[in-house]
Amino acid sequence: MKKRILIVEDEMSIVQLLMMVLAREGYEIHTCQSGRDAIAKMKQVRPHLVLLDVMLPGIDGRSVLAIMGEDDELNSIPVLITSALVESEAMFRPFPQVKGFCAKPFALKDLVIKVKQCLGDD
Repeated sequence: MKKRILIVEDEMSIVQLLMMVLAREGYEIHTCQSGRDAIAKMKQVRPHLVLLDVMLPGIDGRSVLAIMGEDDELNSIPVLITSALVESEAMFRPFPQVKGFCAKPFALKDLVIKVKQCLGDD
């Protein structure tokens, strides 16, 4: 069975790039483009990992994590934060479901390594 990854990202070019790269690695990819849609999509898809952008329309990445943390269905899903704001990494350390941080623009090779580490596929 393929592991499912949910990409929560509002920039379509990044979504398409990540979909291509991660699908090639054998993962089943699901996407959404807002924090508001992310929670519903997680409950629908039951991802093994969420790639979560920080700056999202509506509800930002930090708020998505807070909602996940209070939901017994979602609080154990590992999250890999993706952000152009390198300084925001410290803001996400207190969240136990955050397993890594990937600064944008990311080297795809490094991103794949981090994804595999988060999923225990390394």
